[in-house]
Amino acid sequence: MFATDNGVDGSVRETNDINMKHFLFLLFTIVFAFSCKKENLDNQIIMMVRDTKVSCTGGNGPMECLQVQTGEKVGSQTWEYFYSPIEGFNYEPGYIYTLKVKTEPVKNPPADGSSIKYTLVEVVLKEKV
Repeated sequence: MFATDNGVDGSVRETNDINMKHFLFLLFTIVFAFSCKKENLDNQIIMMVRDTKVSCTGGNGPMECLQVQTGEKVGSQTWEYFYSPIEGFNYEPGYIYTLKVKTEPVKNPPADGSSIKYTLVEVVLKEKV
């Protein structure tokens, strides 16, 4: 009826301690991985790019602008002029693109420039029109 110290209880306790350490390590790893993933996704957007550019006037005068949709406007009939470059994106006329784009604030942006830097993460879809 009483537990004796024959080594069995000690090995069970050691096994439980090892299992608990593995569990805590795994839990920490999962929490860390998901927190990093969320942080990286917070500054990413989905952007559709239209198959043609349009003449527009930017901070440096007349230029050609992409036409884009972001947020709730993706898939609608509403297109907005996009004056900034998307680093890593090579636009080809005649294709509609769905892009995953990273946005970052620009420290001390020029008066006629964007306060946001856009970098291509992935071309999700490139469709010939």
